[in-house]
Amino acid sequence: MTPFHNKLWQLLAFSRIPGNAVSFWIRKTLHWSRGNPTLYQESKDDLFAYLHEGRSEADERSAHLRARYQLDPLAQLSTVAVYRKNLYLLDTLEHATESLQFPSLENNVVKALDVGSQNWNYVFALERWLQFHNRVEGGKVRLKGIEVDGHEIYADFHSRQDYAKAYVDQTGNPEVRYEIGNFLKSREAGYDVVSIFYPFVLRYQLLLWGLPLRFFSPQNILTQAATLTRSGGWLVVLCHTLREHELFLELGRSSGAYELLREGQALSNLVDFHGKVNDRRFSIWKKNAEVVLKG
Repeated sequence: MTPFHNKLWQLLAFSRIPGNAVSFWIRKTLHWSRGNPTLYQESKDDLFAYLHEGRSEADERSAHLRARYQLDPLAQLSTVAVYRKNLYLLDTLEHATESLQFPSLENNVVKALDVGSQNWNYVFALERWLQFHNRVEGGKVRLKGIEVDGHEIYADFHSRQDYAKAYVDQTGNPEVRYEIGNFLKSREAGYDVVSIFYPFVLRYQLLLWGLPLRFFSPQNILTQAATLTRSGGWLVVLCHTLREHELFLELGRSSGAYELLREGQALSNLVDFHGKVNDRRFSIWKKNAEVVLKG
């Protein structure tokens, strides 16, 4: 995107401030729900037909992820887009955390929080990834997703929350739950892993997404994540662009709450838009034992 077009997008975004506030208030007031939607199945044959090169390698990688993370229930009831998105997340998380020591666990339970979960169509992959790291027999994953705008209504008149609950049910884990709420008001702490996928670190992107400007608070979100994460726990972050990634790195380092374990490109050809993810970045952070948080 050229500087001119980037500026144009920003101007367009800021023109949406009044409308975003009103529409968010309406959604929150209506509290709309039609109940769980029907999840559609699409064939996973020739999943990587869009690849001109490396198709056999992608098939092999996909089969590896499907077996390791027990993805059969998802493969048997999902659209191609949702299934690829879950594969992409697993592929990225594996590469990002390879050889890193997963946080030690208490009572064989992984306690995790996912911030800004949208409709949570990737919850299957996230839950299975967490479960993979809890290899003790009888070990559990307690995972919560929190989304401030869960009442968004889709074209089929189901809400974002409706879809999230359907995807949660698909995991088969009764200790996975989805909550509509403001993350900054969360009080439950002691998380082993907090994930924030594509945080808003630029105002205009939050506005283009449709949220009121008052929800733009990247420094407070980072401080809150550190407050809720136990010592030695992880913060796992994905960013859409290098610029956002660099801004988040600045926030993380200046907070003093985390040690950066690893950062890099979140590359994967397991999604059909793989050519557009070259700018995506990941960062893995470890909560320091003793910190003074800077709000």
